[in-house]
Amino acid sequence: MPLTELVRHLNHQARHQPGSLRVPQPFASGERQVWARFAGLQLGSRFLPILERRSGRLHGHRASLEILHLERGTRLEPEALFVLPSDDEEFIYLDRLVRTLHALNYLSQGLQGNLLLQVHPRHVQSVPDSHGLAFEEILRPCGLLPTRITLELDLDGVEAVPHLLRAARNYHRRGYRIAVHRFGRVAPDYPLLAQLQPWIVGLDSRLAGAPLAEAQARIQAQGALSLAYRETAAASSDLFLGAPHPAEGPP
Repeated sequence: MPLTELVRHLNHQARHQPGSLRVPQPFASGERQVWARFAGLQLGSRFLPILERRSGRLHGHRASLEILHLERGTRLEPEALFVLPSDDEEFIYLDRLVRTLHALNYLSQGLQGNLLLQVHPRHVQSVPDSHGLAFEEILRPCGLLPTRITLELDLDGVEAVPHLLRAARNYHRRGYRIAVHRFGRVAPDYPLLAQLQPWIVGLDSRLAGAPLAEAQARIQAQGALSLAYRETAAASSDLFLGAPHPAEGPP
């Protein structure tokens, strides 16, 4: 389905979404770029290539969010967006809106490899079951299957969620892969890591020396790949994030 038709299709679906902060047509498209609007903010995508440390081969892309306050013309941090929803239902809508935006831009920019998308801890907590189903139904008209998506979980936010492991099993069952965000930011929970069965484990910059070597050895023993973020000095990691793709201007 062409990009303009995808945007029109998703805007039509959005008319039936809940929440006082939503807009009737949240998506707008330009040349090889899609934007979304929510509560007076314009949302855009930025992608960091995930590269293999030894060969430099492209492994995929990690999406991040760019936010512009339309009235003030100022840039905001992603955290400023996720305090706006008034209830869980609206929060779920917003989190899916952001991931849908990234999926559209991934397609429109012709990016290669697996797409790594962050899932907010509150989203995992707010959805009791059938995790990943609604997003899969959004992805299919875009021509994206869950097998091309890696969902990144932040254990600092979701480890207290009683149904975390059920959510992980549901994601795996539908074909998604799982990544863990900044592992080691607090005391490393290796038993939980083993139960989640992640494909990629991002290493926090606090890990260094012997704790870093132990983490990488345990991650490798579980059959997962270790990922170094751009500010993380983990030269022996399997993967690392490269320079971001240049952002394009607003429509």
